This record gives sequence, C-alpha cells and structure tokens, in this order.
Amino acid sequence: MSKKEKRLERLFKIPPPKDFTWEELISVMDAANFSKNCEGGSHYAFEHSSGFQIHVSKTHPSGILKRYQIDNVKEALQCVGEYSSGD
Repeated sequence: MSKKEKRLERLFKIPPPKDFTWEELISVMDAANFSKNCEGGSHYAFEHSSGFQIHVSKTHPSGILKRYQIDNVKEALQCVGEYSSGD
C-alpha cells in the first residue's frame, strides 16, 4: 500500500482521526492533484486540476485539523473522484 493510500485510508476511517495534521493534509491534497494557494494569513485555497476549489484555514498552534475540516476535505476528495465509498 502506497503512502497516498495509507493517508487516504487514515483520513476516511471511522471514526475520523483526531490527530490528522496540516502536513498530512498537504500531502493528501498534492497527491490528489490539488494546488495550494495562500490567500493571506492562515487561509488556503486548494484547487483541483478540474477547477474544483476548497478553502481551508490552517489551525494554530497545533496544526491538527478540526472535525469539520476533515469532513470538508473528504467531501472535496469524493467530488473530484479521488475516493469513493467503494474504495
């Protein structure tokens, strides 16, 4: 199993991880063909090669994603076809 697959599996496990880091998010989004743009401060826009966008704020100081952020990222990955419930 590749690192990408392991990170996706971890992100999509039930219940969601309580310690998914910003760095892990960046790796997942890079592997899913999202480019990252900082909109200023801690606000980031991730744009998929298809044009789909998601906005995420970097959490401070811990760098651990909140539950709603994990849910939003999972939904975005499903929208662009990077993960489906059948995977």
